[in-house]
Amino acid sequence: MVEAFQEVVGHVFSSEGSYGSERVEITLLANKSVYRGEYLCIKHPAEDKPVFIQVETASLRRPSASYEEKLLRDGDVVQDPEKIVGKAFCWQVGYEDSGLIRPLLSPIPPLTPVYRPSPEALSQFISPDGPGVSIGTIYPTDVRLRLSLKILFRQGALVVGGVGTGKSTLLMSLMLKILKTVRNAHILLIDWDGEFRSKVLEENARQHGGYQRITSSTRLARKEKSLSPASWYNSFRTRAGLSGSAREARTLYAITKKLEEDGVNSIEWSQQGLEKILSIVEADDVRKRLEEIGRNIFKHASEENGVDIVETVRTNALVHVDFSDASNWDEIINRSREILETCYLQARADPTFGVAVFIDEVHNFAPQSPHEGAASREAYDMMIPVMKLIATTGPRNGVPLFLATQRLSEVDKFISTQMGQNIFAFRVEDVDLERLRSIMGSDIAYSARLLPRGYCIYKGHALKIQRPVICVVDKEADVASVGRDLLTRWQSQ
Repeated sequence: MVEAFQEVVGHVFSSEGSYGSERVEITLLANKSVYRGEYLCIKHPAEDKPVFIQVETASLRRPSASYEEKLLRDGDVVQDPEKIVGKAFCWQVGYEDSGLIRPLLSPIPPLTPVYRPSPEALSQFISPDGPGVSIGTIYPTDVRLRLSLKILFRQGALVVGGVGTGKSTLLMSLMLKILKTVRNAHILLIDWDGEFRSKVLEENARQHGGYQRITSSTRLARKEKSLSPASWYNSFRTRAGLSGSAREARTLYAITKKLEEDGVNSIEWSQQGLEKILSIVEADDVRKRLEEIGRNIFKHASEENGVDIVETVRTNALVHVDFSDASNWDEIINRSREILETCYLQARADPTFGVAVFIDEVHNFAPQSPHEGAASREAYDMMIPVMKLIATTGPRNGVPLFLATQRLSEVDKFISTQMGQNIFAFRVEDVDLERLRSIMGSDIAYSARLLPRGYCIYKGHALKIQRPVICVVDKEADVASVGRDLLTRWQSQ
């Protein structure tokens, strides 16, 4: 058995004289200090095993005399280290029993020694069984934070943090570690600005199964044979970039609605299907405009060398969808929706197909207020239902989402709540605290305001315990924006 009780840091002592089991007050030894979020332990009263507690607050207490304030006012500072007492308030986490984490229900007696656990004991207590991925070290120790891959793939994850805090670096590191750890991994990366165009990521993907980059100009092969009238209308309007109020869209809607009422169950997704609809259009100018749009859409659909996104995902470790060359946000949203929907439907129909989807700055893809988003309201009306569907049912169908955002308050609340089962919180802005509190709790959200760059708080189900852990994230590779700012460009001339 791993020895946990190596270093005594203090003793249980309540200034109020009341002792329970849930919350523990500690008086520290004179030469010891502890940190907020750190894990300590005591001995189980009946068994020789550690009961872990986590530091909620750490402070120094110094009783003051009435005359001291007057002395300070007069500039007479008298240091008296003997008066200073280190205190810590902790929450009980529990102890391991037959692979389960159980709480100690009996009161913790006064003067019980409190230990700093050995790295081996802490790792054994926190780390999950089965395949896992290590993303960094637990602060303030050198213990690796290892998360269960099975849980991450069953639930997905959400990464939040302000600009430059390390959230994109975490996504990059997580992808690299999955590629190195999991055999036959398949990752779909939707990259709206080329931030993840990394040689390290590309080379690792090629070594572990293949890399394919898709841009906004890449033609995608579409295999739809027939669609319901409503789906046909939605697909055509979306790919044509028509708003719902456009004359062409209103004409198509009226025709497909009439066909549906007449008992037509499906319309062929092809030039021939369009021609049948056009034969019903009365206005010549609308018919000509739809013919022109149809030629572009179905030219791509019938293109023999179009990229089949399902086969591309199936035959590559990483498919990098790079929209940095897109002309507008509607194009990014519509193409992303099409790719996500295709992969999700394939995964539902084929139990051998699955892909982990990574999306950075998800507030641009599923905003809380679509009318304030980067794309049009019409584009979001099609995209957000797909994102909600995958956020809720994607993991169980082999399509988990790994999302990151710098503006948690602007992400659709349904999606952020669903993805908050596993959340990595870097330093956040005040405007995002309220949403973070609703997911992680007030104390943890407040702590996230104080984190330095590269530090995050993880809370979720991918550990044995469901308590927050402060982690120093590994930096496996730089994102593309590092070293490409304007000042760096000027200095390189």
